[in-house]
Amino acid sequence: RLPRAKSAMVSFAVMLSFFGLCPILAAAMVASARPEHSASAGLVEKASELYHSDCWQVRVPGAGLDPVVAGGPVLKDGFFSVACVKDYMLGHADKSGDGKFEYAEGTLPNVSIVNYADVVAKEDREPMTPAVCFKFCRSVPDMLFFGLTQGRYCYCAPYYKQVAGDSSECDAVCEADPTVACGGMTKSSIYEMHQCADAHETLLADTSKASQVIEEVKSLASQVMKTGESMQSMAEMLQKSFGSVGDTVASDLMQSAKKYAGEVLHSGEAGLDFGKQMSSSLEAATAELGAEETAAKVPKMEGHSEKLQALTAKGQETAESLAKVAEEAEPAANGTEATKQYYPVMYFVDKAAEDMPSTCGGTATRKPLVSSFDGCATACDAEVDACSAFSYFVSDDSGLCFLFSKLTSATYYTGCAPVFLQKSNTTKRFASTKCMAKLEDYEKTTLKPDPSGKCQGCLKKVTKADRCFAA
Repeated sequence: RLPRAKSAMVSFAVMLSFFGLCPILAAAMVASARPEHSASAGLVEKASELYHSDCWQVRVPGAGLDPVVAGGPVLKDGFFSVACVKDYMLGHADKSGDGKFEYAEGTLPNVSIVNYADVVAKEDREPMTPAVCFKFCRSVPDMLFFGLTQGRYCYCAPYYKQVAGDSSECDAVCEADPTVACGGMTKSSIYEMHQCADAHETLLADTSKASQVIEEVKSLASQVMKTGESMQSMAEMLQKSFGSVGDTVASDLMQSAKKYAGEVLHSGEAGLDFGKQMSSSLEAATAELGAEETAAKVPKMEGHSEKLQALTAKGQETAESLAKVAEEAEPAANGTEATKQYYPVMYFVDKAAEDMPSTCGGTATRKPLVSSFDGCATACDAEVDACSAFSYFVSDDSGLCFLFSKLTSATYYTGCAPVFLQKSNTTKRFASTKCMAKLEDYEKTTLKPDPSGKCQGCLKKVTKADRCFAA
């Protein structure tokens, strides 16, 4: 509800509009009194511009009488809803269209409304919305309002004149947007039009925001690509290494990593492609900024703004999606030393072999990860009540991590012991290739296979390999 002073201002403005006395001023007063309301893409709500030639010289008589051509020079660049009324102008102020026989000669100051359907050829008409009607009416001289009725009819008017009507409302949905009303069966949704002259300013803000989103998308996409390539490379190398020693469980894990790496790479490539698309649109919009804002340039600037706003919104969604992929495929290391909670799986089977390199298989809780040894343990901790063990494979300066809710098999390598015990840098891969189980989940229990099958948590199979996988 408007404050009393502003309510009075609106009433006075309506009176001015009703009598045809300076409707521009009336519109400006309504605009300054109404609460903020964004009605068109990129529109910053502010008081309407006052056209002295329209207002003080009272050019309303004669409005709408000259021939109108669709797509003329832009005279207005913003609009907002002002009323839902039975408009006298719709039924009695059409001087040259289909309603000319109902024209109220002598009661109107020699003005006429302009109907969209009378000017735009049938094949060129667009499904109706307030934006479509505004796009047409804003180039018609001396028009300050536009109305929509019955969900599909659009007309431009120098002012509107409310008359008594029935109790119906503006509840006829627009042809092209069922979430918006385009008048009713007997009433019109009335919109005021104004000139903010801010197309250049709006486009400048849109290019700035788009530029930031582009950088974010490209950065995240590059990060995702790097992770995908790293996962792919490590999985191919490790699959070959463990496949050569007959470790089919480890080999299958690498196959799953290769498959997921493909998905990660696809996400990164899509992100880079979208970044290029945004950059192309940004370049075209930036070139338009070099031009002076004239009536002819406004539609182009608005078009660039509309496109950039849509791309920026999609770019933000793309960035969020890429960030999620990046976090899932390669979680950030936080140095929690979570590995202290985990013991080698062989500790729960045969403590004499707990220092031997090992691999394992079971029920996976999530897709493979690129991470450090501690990062793998941290990721398992994050899977509360789900992850109880992980298998980690080191490769160069990084590694692959596989999380499990339940273990079913394990393989430990005794053939790596002579090399492993040398403690040289070349044995890092052997030392860090381990299957680890969470102590709190397996403490005071054994994972040693139970031939009777009564132990539900025991491993189904443990393989002793008196050989070593390739380093």
